[in-house]
Amino acid sequence: MQTDLTGLDALAWEPIRRSLNRRVVVVTSRLLPSKRNRVWAVETDVRPLIVKLSLAGRAPEEFEALVKARAAGVDVPYPLFLEGDLVVMEYIGGESLERMVNHLFSADAASALGRWLATYHEKLMDKDSDTVMGDAVLSNFKYVDGRVFGFDIEDSRHGDPLDDVGQAAAAILGSEPFFTPIKFDLCLRLLDGYEAVSGLEVVESCRPFVAKHLRKATTGKPIYRRGFTQVADRLEKGWPRLV
Repeated sequence: MQTDLTGLDALAWEPIRRSLNRRVVVVTSRLLPSKRNRVWAVETDVRPLIVKLSLAGRAPEEFEALVKARAAGVDVPYPLFLEGDLVVMEYIGGESLERMVNHLFSADAASALGRWLATYHEKLMDKDSDTVMGDAVLSNFKYVDGRVFGFDIEDSRHGDPLDDVGQAAAAILGSEPFFTPIKFDLCLRLLDGYEAVSGLEVVESCRPFVAKHLRKATTGKPIYRRGFTQVADRLEKGWPRLV
């Protein structure tokens, strides 16, 4: 693999060294897809790392959210170093949850996501309000040996946990193949996983949130606006009957 340190070398050599508390050899580096940040997977002679440059200036918020989540026992990458808009964190292998659910149709992965979200909401709840992830799309998770790890939690905030659940469910339904029976089955597996950990009923109560996020998704998929809107309207009345 060819090393690609474009835009990274001037920024991250010292943070990488300080995150591992020693001099290291960078073996390879590659730029990962990201809509809002610049993210590199960096292989060193010590261990692999993720180096993330926050283009929105939210690196301190992400670092703090990762510290709190790890301390609470939630599966997220271990935060190693923060400097300015740069965060260095543990590299998590495994498969993209988006691939596992939306392409391989893994019911186990969908259920594991539901359990992760319920754990996140339960562990990070404080006495005054609930904490939500804020960006619960499938590309922000990885699936490793039956466990889900969450990423990109810099948007975590106080809010309604059902908003995260609805966004995750909409991410399943609103990806190709759209609204097929297997996608609704996977969506229900997600909700069952959430209920198994939380002890709360969410299958019915989350429907308005799923509908809301399907409508929001049409901003990036205008040619599907009519279909997404129709499904959102139906979900507000009830889940489809699958036969």
